[in-house]
Amino acid sequence: MRTLPYLILGACILLGGTTQILFKLGMNSVGTLDSAERILSLKTVELVLSNKYILLGLVLYGISSVLWLVGLSMLDVSLMYPLLSLAYFVTTILAFFILNEPVRTSRWIGVILIIIGSILVGLNK
Repeated sequence: MRTLPYLILGACILLGGTTQILFKLGMNSVGTLDSAERILSLKTVELVLSNKYILLGLVLYGISSVLWLVGLSMLDVSLMYPLLSLAYFVTTILAFFILNEPVRTSRWIGVILIIIGSILVGLNK
């Protein structure tokens, strides 16, 4: 078994989860976009595009996209894409610890089911 493709896939999973947390941290600074006027205002665009968390998230998202393309050259998309769902696990863990978001039992059960599904996909190479 070649290790590099799975390391790349793992990096994509970790980066995917991390970018979502960075985006959320950035949007917490921007505030709630609860109206069309607020969403479309130049002030909002400026706040979003100048936020350090959002900018870092976009950079990591770009790196993840490049790694994803490299991974696709080595592994089947029918294997990689379902395993990318493990980013839900990473995101939930980070949201719980970094953002202090409450994660109810039903959400944890859903995440566990995603992990079980990913294991099944990984076993069926």
